[in-house]
Amino acid sequence: MTTIETRQKLMERQVELERLYSKNQTVPRIRAEFQNCTGANFVEYILSVEIPVNFGLDLLVQMALHKRAEMQTMIGLLYHHFNDAQVCADMLLKAVMADLVDWDATLKQFVVKFEITQEVQDDIDRFQYPLPMVVQPKTITKNRDTGYFLNNGSVILRNNHHEDDVCLDHLNRMNEIKFTINADTALMVKNKWRNLDKAKDGETREDFERRKKAFNKFDRTAKDVMALLMEHGDSFHLTHKYDKRGRVYCQGYHVNYQGTPWNKAVVEFAEKELVDGDEAELQRSDPVRGLTEGDQAA
Repeated sequence: MTTIETRQKLMERQVELERLYSKNQTVPRIRAEFQNCTGANFVEYILSVEIPVNFGLDLLVQMALHKRAEMQTMIGLLYHHFNDAQVCADMLLKAVMADLVDWDATLKQFVVKFEITQEVQDDIDRFQYPLPMVVQPKTITKNRDTGYFLNNGSVILRNNHHEDDVCLDHLNRMNEIKFTINADTALMVKNKWRNLDKAKDGETREDFERRKKAFNKFDRTAKDVMALLMEHGDSFHLTHKYDKRGRVYCQGYHVNYQGTPWNKAVVEFAEKELVDGDEAELQRSDPVRGLTEGDQAA
């Protein structure tokens, strides 16, 4: 395969990955599963029990996400359908009577009745966050660019977007850097999060188990994403954004050189260089490492 053909194949794969990201945004993807379900016509049933379709679908989505939730929580999540807390509570009761959701009278909680398949959950876990790019990102020319080919957003994190001058050249330089996965580290070194050996002070057993479950899901999915990247070449690119103070952050969720120690260890420069220099140069560039043992003791 020629270089041009290889590049074209990678470009096609990049576009496919971006489409997977767009498709697997959590709430829209789960909603689509209920709305287009072939095994059961949820839309028709919701209409038949005289519940507003959008409310009914959103209820199914939120319960699939939360599994259990108190009345106050569900009213907060679904209040916008009616702008009236009592009407919302009455409609939730109607949904219980219609078997769209269960109610635990002892714990006073709604309980999920219909869940998404593990296959759908796995897709959401992998693709709900933008993946590193398998080709060099598109040149950023305005504050609404991201470097991706299909998905735009903002070069500024969170809800701090503005159209004032931002140093786009620096983001482009950072985006051009090629990285690679250290497969030995990713597979042989165990990922760890702090405070997973026991519950923290004041933490309930349920919250502790939830934290452990979140770690296990992240660990499993991160390795899946790394394997996916390695399938499509020996290098990848991370896109970058500013925060409101002008600090730069790379945008990998599962693959990130600013993450945990394990995350940092598995990401390497794809184009490596041997760093060489005498002790004087070392001391000038890194005074701490240049100190002798006696100097450090002093």
